[in-house]
Amino acid sequence: MTSVRAAWLLPLALCACGQRPQPAAADATPLPSAATLPPAATPSPGSPPTPGSVAVANDALPATATYVLPGEFAPDTGIAQLESRFGKDNVRIGDVPGAEGETSRGAILFPDDPARRAYVYFQDEDKLSGLQLVRVVDASSRWRLASGVRVGMPLSELVALNGKPIRFYGFDWDYGGTITDWRGGALQPAQGKDAIFLGIRLNHLEDAPDHAYPIGEGEFSSDDRHYPKLGAIAIVGEVSAGFPGEDDL
Repeated sequence: MTSVRAAWLLPLALCACGQRPQPAAADATPLPSAATLPPAATPSPGSPPTPGSVAVANDALPATATYVLPGEFAPDTGIAQLESRFGKDNVRIGDVPGAEGETSRGAILFPDDPARRAYVYFQDEDKLSGLQLVRVVDASSRWRLASGVRVGMPLSELVALNGKPIRFYGFDWDYGGTITDWRGGALQPAQGKDAIFLGIRLNHLEDAPDHAYPIGEGEFSSDDRHYPKLGAIAIVGEVSAGFPGEDDL
């Protein structure tokens, strides 16, 4: 299902170029809504990983090791490299989750361990070649972006890392939580056809009342005075690394 992966990569690419994603057409495969992501909770305080850390062979790492995106992942990373790096028993070829219950053929790293699980998507599903996306959604995940951004990070902490308020689409629809404008802050995505895009998507705490966070297709700011508790209610629901096609390099 190439369209499933493209549904995630399209808004990331548009944001990187300073454009904003448009609502999905009726016959297009939409992004999974914030509600479909695994619930995320604010993790215990901890120091962010040192930028430049890499995820290497897991058996040599302690059980509490942190895994970093993009680390050593590259467009030409394939199954053999994943098995060498993380251990053959920790790389399972199978269905990876897509939008609205669809799946595509890919790989799951540490499939039975939510703290280390990651979904890997390829441009060629048959050959499992051309790394396209590494996606992390588990609330207890130890995967981080090199900047220190992690699943479950409160919006207030994300904004502090960025150094400026951000804008994003309201929650509970196909593109819910998609960040549309970093306002030139420290987390502004890299640009260029060969850039690795580090994606961040927001979710909201499941027990938050509807009136406490914005809903729908409109754009909202992290400092919107109508949602005074938004900094704690909105959290990072997903982190990912998107890679250019091998032919683009």
